[in-house]
Amino acid sequence: MQHRQTISKAEKVSPNSTKGAGRLVATWGSALQSQEEKNRLKRNSILHAAAQCFNSSGFHGTSMDDIAERLGVTKPALYRYVKNKHEVLDACFGLVMDMSFRHLEEGERKGRSGLEKLRLTIHGYLAELIGEFGHPVVILEEGALLPDQLCRLISRRDQLERRYRALVEEGMRDGSIIPCNAKLAVFALFGAMNWVPKWYRQGGEWSAEFVADQLVQLITRALDAHPESIRGDEEVVSVTCESHLNRLEANNAY
Repeated sequence: MQHRQTISKAEKVSPNSTKGAGRLVATWGSALQSQEEKNRLKRNSILHAAAQCFNSSGFHGTSMDDIAERLGVTKPALYRYVKNKHEVLDACFGLVMDMSFRHLEEGERKGRSGLEKLRLTIHGYLAELIGEFGHPVVILEEGALLPDQLCRLISRRDQLERRYRALVEEGMRDGSIIPCNAKLAVFALFGAMNWVPKWYRQGGEWSAEFVADQLVQLITRALDAHPESIRGDEEVVSVTCESHLNRLEANNAY
């Protein structure tokens, strides 16, 4: 049975919009199986568009008009799904934290050693984070959260860090990870992982799966007690700094 695509008058694309992202607009207008699913995906489209605006202009430099323009809809349409910018920012962080715990639990369940659990966790997180329908990442804007929102985020992030440290400590006990300061190691891992959305460009030379495959090796190799066990094409794994910077400049990453 075919479902007719219906968009309310308030949700029609603004004729003056020049920044509407194709994938987000396509998601917004898609005919879906249920109203609940439609609402969820439309809300997620708002979060993606908002995250792009926050990362380029900052939370305080972004208005709801900017988010609507980037998405390609009118501002009244946004208020059917979100109340204000603070709710949007809080929801962006919430989605990424949900995803982080989901991949952590999968890594804990499937891995046979501390290092393998860590690698599975990081790979799943990165692949979904920057994939075609990746999660909205807001970099350096947690200070804009309301006090109760920030407390909630810090509590969840601290819990995530503790469980990551537990994997590093497990790896040291089972011999898969070299002796190290687990807390410092996790801070380094988080820094490397969470900066990827800043420079990664969908549709560019590297697929999300390629980046996840290579980075999980590069950022965990220093922890590996048996680095000779890593297999792969060294010409692919060992990307020179010069070529990497050239690609970033070509993509206007900075």
